[in-house]
Amino acid sequence: MEKYLYLTKVEWADAWISGGIIPLFLASTYKNDTRVGTKTPDENLVHESPIDLKSLSPIIHIGDGANVRGLTITNSYFNGQRIPDIVNANYYTDDGLTLSLSNSFSEEIARKLGKAACVKIYNVEKLRRVIDKQLGFKGVMGSCEYTSSHQRNHFLKSTEDAWQNEYRIFWRHPKNRTVRVPAGNSELVAIFD
Repeated sequence: MEKYLYLTKVEWADAWISGGIIPLFLASTYKNDTRVGTKTPDENLVHESPIDLKSLSPIIHIGDGANVRGLTITNSYFNGQRIPDIVNANYYTDDGLTLSLSNSFSEEIARKLGKAACVKIYNVEKLRRVIDKQLGFKGVMGSCEYTSSHQRNHFLKSTEDAWQNEYRIFWRHPKNRTVRVPAGNSELVAIFD
């Protein structure tokens, strides 16, 4: 299963091609107030609910950084108005290491991300297994899906990010790490001006 990795610096491609040390960063590293390049305001947010929990204010105020898990409200009223039933809803931040790849090669994606080079990774499953062994955690991987709703998780992002066509590997690991990737699993496919 081939995927593409866009790199900020051309010289970083060498570690991917010849084997070497690469950094992995926590998902929260990519959180920002606005969407720009690889940064998004809803990175590492898990919001699972039939309605946007933030829309319940002032009945229930859920602020940024809240840790709401398993919220259930049924058959309730506020000032004579029915509150929608909510069962087992979640709103919290969840951090872990992430490696963001793309399902496609595109100069436009590289430009929007502000990247200088692209490598093709031949076997993402092999890469994940190599990293799993070093971290002691099994990564979860898959293509991101995109929604215009409030729902979010590590693999469900805003439609505003759909241009990335992202494929992600996520490890539930508590801090930034460096790992060694093997030679022969990647090739340089482009250098961008």
